[in-house]
Amino acid sequence: MSIQENDPLAARVGELLLAREARVSVAESTAGGLISARLISVSGASKWFDRGLVAYTVPSKPDTLGVSIDFLREHGTVSPVAVAAIAESVLDRSAADYVVAESGMAGPIKGRSSKPIGGVSFAVAGPDGTVSEEVHFEGSRVAIMEQIAEHALQMLVAALDSGA
Repeated sequence: MSIQENDPLAARVGELLLAREARVSVAESTAGGLISARLISVSGASKWFDRGLVAYTVPSKPDTLGVSIDFLREHGTVSPVAVAAIAESVLDRSAADYVVAESGMAGPIKGRSSKPIGGVSFAVAGPDGTVSEEVHFEGSRVAIMEQIAEHALQMLVAALDSGA
């Protein structure tokens, strides 16, 4: 889903955060800011959106996200372990109560990673811990980016709904 005037999923995130008097931060790589853009497209987002960080290249991740290059090399940048560590680091470094993070491969160039094109790792960190998962998407580069943003918001809603 592209950015729209009416984004029910992003609005739901905002409603849930307001109900909890909580704030969210976003750590993005492959989505390139789409998750943050969808969230801040919701009127009143300044009440619950703390920050959005985009660290696209591996060298930018340690400074921007607070995870060491050695850790990323050991675990891979597109892994549930690395993305969970990123989410937890941003949680510690921000004014947010929740963080959603992602890192993946949108293509179309193969061979830059052992991960397949469309492979994405996600994590949500919050007051009750961190959940992470790997998902595979199909489609063009832009379609994969949009699916990443949609899935990240769905994960965030699930975490907020469950009380995590």
